[in-house]
Amino acid sequence: MSSALYPLVPPFVAVVILLARLLMDFGYNLGLVDQPNERSSHSAVVPRVGGLAIFVPYLILGLCSYLFGYNYVELDSGYWFGLAAVVVLGTLDDRMDLSSSIKFFIQFAVAAYYVLSTGNYVDSMYGLFGIETLPAWLGISLSIIAVVYFINAINLIDGVDGLAAGISLLALYLFSTLMGGGEQLVTFAFIGLGLIVFMGFNFSEKRKIFLGDAGSLSLGFVLATFVMEFLHTGNNYSVHLNLNPVIVAILVLGYPAADTIRVFAIRISLGLSPFNADRRHLHHVLLDKGFTHFGTTTFIMTVMAVLVLGNKLLAPRLDSHLMILLNILGILLIHLFVRHRSTQLRIFWRSFSRAVFNPVKKVWNKFVAD
Repeated sequence: MSSALYPLVPPFVAVVILLARLLMDFGYNLGLVDQPNERSSHSAVVPRVGGLAIFVPYLILGLCSYLFGYNYVELDSGYWFGLAAVVVLGTLDDRMDLSSSIKFFIQFAVAAYYVLSTGNYVDSMYGLFGIETLPAWLGISLSIIAVVYFINAINLIDGVDGLAAGISLLALYLFSTLMGGGEQLVTFAFIGLGLIVFMGFNFSEKRKIFLGDAGSLSLGFVLATFVMEFLHTGNNYSVHLNLNPVIVAILVLGYPAADTIRVFAIRISLGLSPFNADRRHLHHVLLDKGFTHFGTTTFIMTVMAVLVLGNKLLAPRLDSHLMILLNILGILLIHLFVRHRSTQLRIFWRSFSRAVFNPVKKVWNKFVAD
C-alpha cells in the first residue's frame, strides 16, 4: 500500500467507529433494524447499520480520489457505480424488504454493467476439465451469473455474529496477496479495517449492530469483482500460482459457495424453492448443536484457513482434478463430523477458543464498542 495512504488510516477507522455509533440511533428511528423471528439467532431488535458504517466512508474515499485526482484507489468506474448501487439496494431492502424479483433485476443490471464496462470476466478455465479459452459470449454470460451468485452467497451466510464479515475479511486478504497488492491491497486495507471495527460492535453485548443487506450484499459484490479480475487472463495473475486459478478462486470463497450449493440442493430435492429460508446452513447446524456465535464463526474461519493452507502445500504435488476431489471429500467429512460428533467437537472447540480467541475478543470489544 502506498505510503501516501497511511495518514488516511486513523481518520478512516475513527469515522467508521463514530458512524457506527451514530447510526445505531438512526437505525431505530428509520426502521433499519432486524426483528427476531423463528429463524433468528438473536432475541432483541438490532440495528442493521454495519454495512453503511463501512461502505459510506469507503465510497466517499473513492469519490474524493476521483474528483481530486489523488489516485488513492484506481479501480474502474464500473466498480464504484456498481458498489454504490448495491449499497443503495441493500439499504432499501433493509428498510422495505424488497421483493426477490426487484432485487435480482437490479443485481443482474449491476453485474452486467460491471462486467461489460470493465472487461473483467472469466475467459478461460486454464485447462480445468480440458477446457482452455471460453467464447466471449459464454464467458461474459457465466461471469454475470457468477457476480449475482456471489453477491447473494455472502448474504446467505450472514446468520451468525461475525461470520460474513470474518469470511469476507479472510477472502479479501487472500485475493489481495495473490493479486500482488496495488488497488486490491488498498481495497482490503480500508474495507478490512471497517470489517474489524464492525466485528467489535457485532460481538458486543452493549452496542450490537448487524451488517444488514447493505453490508452483506456489498461485500459479496466486492468479492465477486476480485474473482472476475483474478480469473481474467489479460490480468496475468495465474503465472505466480502452482494451482489452477479457477480452483484457487473456489477455495478462497469455498465456504459460502459450498454451503449455498449444498443448501439449495437439499431444498430443491424436497420440492421447495432454493430461496426458501430455513436453518439448514452449516452455521445454523453448529448453533443448534450448542456452539456459541463466536465459536461458530471462529470454527468455520479456521476450517477455511486450514483448507486453503492444505491446498497451497499439496498443489505442487497433485493433479488439479484430484485436488477438487480431495476438497469435496474434506468438506463432506467436516459436515459428517459436525452432525455425528458434535458434543466432542463443541467441548474441544470451546476450550481451544477460550485459550486462543477470547483474549482477542475482549480487547477488541473494549477498544471499539464499549
